[in-house]
Amino acid sequence: MTGESLHVTNPFSALRYPAFARFALGSTFCGVAQFLAGLATPFLINQLTDSNSWVGAASFAALLPAVIGTPFAGALADQMDRRLLLLGGIGLQSLVMVAIVVLYTSDRLTPWFILGLNFVGGSASSFLWAPTQSLAAVLVPRESLAAAVRMVSITFTVARSVGPVVAALTLAFGGPGLAFSVALGIYLVGFSVLTTVRTEWSPTGGGGSLRSQLGDGIAYVRARPEMRLAFRLAFTVASHGAVFAFSLTAGVADDLYGLGGGGLGVLATSAGVGSLLASAYISGPGSRVARSVMEHRNILFYGFGLVVVASTGWMAVGIVGYLCMGAAHMLHGTTLSTALQIRVDDAYRGRVMSVFLVAVLSGIPLGGLAFGILSDLVGLRWVALGAGCLLVIHALAFHQRGMLAMLDNEVEVAGGGSDSGPVAETPDSGDDQPTDD
Repeated sequence: MTGESLHVTNPFSALRYPAFARFALGSTFCGVAQFLAGLATPFLINQLTDSNSWVGAASFAALLPAVIGTPFAGALADQMDRRLLLLGGIGLQSLVMVAIVVLYTSDRLTPWFILGLNFVGGSASSFLWAPTQSLAAVLVPRESLAAAVRMVSITFTVARSVGPVVAALTLAFGGPGLAFSVALGIYLVGFSVLTTVRTEWSPTGGGGSLRSQLGDGIAYVRARPEMRLAFRLAFTVASHGAVFAFSLTAGVADDLYGLGGGGLGVLATSAGVGSLLASAYISGPGSRVARSVMEHRNILFYGFGLVVVASTGWMAVGIVGYLCMGAAHMLHGTTLSTALQIRVDDAYRGRVMSVFLVAVLSGIPLGGLAFGILSDLVGLRWVALGAGCLLVIHALAFHQRGMLAMLDNEVEVAGGGSDSGPVAETPDSGDDQPTDD
C-alpha cells in the first residue's frame, strides 16, 4: 500500500475501534493533567524566584532525563507491550504529583525540590512518549493508521486546550496547591481508563540488547533523508517556537504583559484554542494539502505568531499571537508525525518515534535554558522577537532549497519482516475481556 490517498484520513473514524477509543480517552485525561501541572509548576517557580533562568532550569530538569531515556524506551516499545510502558510512565508521574502535593501542603516545596521532582517526572516521561506515539499503530488496522495518528494529535490538542483552562481557574481561585491536587486526580482517572486497553499485538523488533536495538534504529533513520529532515524540523521549531509556547509562557505573561497566573492561563488557553481550530482544519480541507506546503506554512505561521507576541505590550494582541502559535504547533506536529508513521516499518516504529520525540524534547529544554538566561540579560521581548524572526528565516530557507518536498515522498512499508501487520480489534470485538499480553 503506497500513498496516503489510500488511507482513511478522517481522524474520528479511528474511534470505531473500542481499544483505540479508550486509549484516546485515557490519553486525553493524562494530557490534561500534564498541561495543568506543566503550567502550575513554572507559575510557582516564577512566583518563588521571579527569574526566567529558574523557569528555564526547571524545564531543563524535566526534559533532560526524557531526552536521554526516550530512545531506550523506544527500543523497549519494539520488544515488549507498549501499553505496560505507558502505564508505568503515568504511574510514576502520578507518584511525583503525590510528592508535590504533600510538599506544597507542608510548605516545603522549594525551587530545588521542584527541580529534583521535575527530574524524576522527566524520567517517567521517557517511558511515556514513545508508547503513546507508537501504540496507535497496533490498535487500528493499517488503512486507518493516518486517521489514528491525526486523532492522537487531536487528543493532545484537546488536552492542551482544557489543561490551561483548568490551570487558570485553579491558580486564580485556589493557587498552586489546588492545581496540583486536581492534576493528581485527573492522572488517576486517565490511568484507570488506560488499564482497560487491550491488544493482541506481539513485538516484532527482534532480539539483542537495548544498545544494539537502539543502534539499529539510529541506522534505520540515518539511511532515510526524509526522516532526518523531519527530526531537524522538529528540533528547530521546538527550540525556537515551542519553548515560548510552553516553558517560557509564565515569563511572557509576567515580563511582557505584567500579569501573573491569570495571564499565564489566558495565553496558554489561547494557544489551546488555536490548536482546536487547527484540528478542525486538519480534519477537513487541511487533510488534502501536501505535507511540504503545510509544513512551510506552519513554520512561517509559528514565527509570525511569536513576532506578534513580542512586538506588543497589549494582552489582547498577545492572545492573537498565541492563537497563531497554537494552531501552527498542532499542524506542525501532525504533519511530521503523519509523514513518519505512514512510512516506518512497524519493527522500528517505537525507536523511530522515540528519536523524533528526542528532537522535540531536546529542543525545548535547550531553548528554554538558553533563552531564559539570555532574557535575564537583554530582556525577554527582544529574545522572543529574535526567535520569531529566525523561524521565519528557517521556513524561507527550507522552502527555497526544496527540502520540504521530501515530506511528500511515499514508500512501501514492509510490515516488520512479517506478512501480517499489526493486529487490531474490529469495531465490535467486545475486547473488555482481558487477553494474555
